[in-house]
Amino acid sequence: MFGRLRGEEGFLPLFMALMTPLIIFAWGLAIDFSRAHFVKAELQTAADAGSLAGAMTAVPVADIEYRPITDANGNVTGVEEVVKGWRAVIQDEALAGSEAWGAFQANSDGLTPQAGVEFNKGSDYTGAKIDEDKYLVEARARVKMPWAGAAAAMMTGERSFYEVLVGGRGLGQAIVKTGN
Repeated sequence: MFGRLRGEEGFLPLFMALMTPLIIFAWGLAIDFSRAHFVKAELQTAADAGSLAGAMTAVPVADIEYRPITDANGNVTGVEEVVKGWRAVIQDEALAGSEAWGAFQANSDGLTPQAGVEFNKGSDYTGAKIDEDKYLVEARARVKMPWAGAAAAMMTGERSFYEVLVGGRGLGQAIVKTGN
């Protein structure tokens, strides 16, 4: 019942000869897409760090209400300042931008041409104050994908998948801690 099948002696070498290139190609695609995923994760981490660093430059500003002080006759004799609350305000946008870029750089060591990543600060990085207390950092990079590029060239004749655009976006907000 469990004897050897006749005429099947060479199936394994033939199967391996046919499947090995497909397995190697699938392995290469997995490497390409995992590299793009890692670059996206690094961009997201760096954008988050940059946005938080930009928001951390905010200073606390008091919300003050002015109340008149009157005498017994109703004449205004002075003005009393009452602090109604506190809010965070990014006053120096240049400082916020500098801090954001420094934190972004410190968290984006892998965005190098040697790693197959094309990143240009001038066109791929933006940092801006959004509200009085929020700082936004957006970054993108192009990741080289040689295996996916080869697959696209074989299937469609194009090399449009040779580089994939990935990005990260971080929004940091400063708040004023009140109380204990």
